[in-house]
Amino acid sequence: MKKLWIICLLLFSCSNSEKINDKIYEGNPAGFKDIGFLTITNENTNGGSQVAYLSKGLQMNGVAYCFCQSSCTREGKAVFSLQYNEGTNFLRYKLGPSDEYIYFDTSNWCIKYE
Repeated sequence: MKKLWIICLLLFSCSNSEKINDKIYEGNPAGFKDIGFLTITNENTNGGSQVAYLSKGLQMNGVAYCFCQSSCTREGKAVFSLQYNEGTNFLRYKLGPSDEYIYFDTSNWCIKYE
């Protein structure tokens, strides 16, 4: 029984998939392209929210956003590396050069990027 537990633990830890927002990303990492910014907008009846992922020294007011009412909250995240995969609608970014990529599914958001 102990050997079975160790084997299960090894198989689980050796998986090639990466976890994203409680989902597993199993797409092709080669499909990601470097981008300078990506903004996401989720408008709802109470206003909504917008988040700007920024690299290469960009500022929040210098990028494009989807329409959102004036009561929307707006947040900026400066990142070291920013990439987007058009085929899967996944964003991935690194906060620092030695960090692992963080993945985000943009499927349910209005996005703008460049």
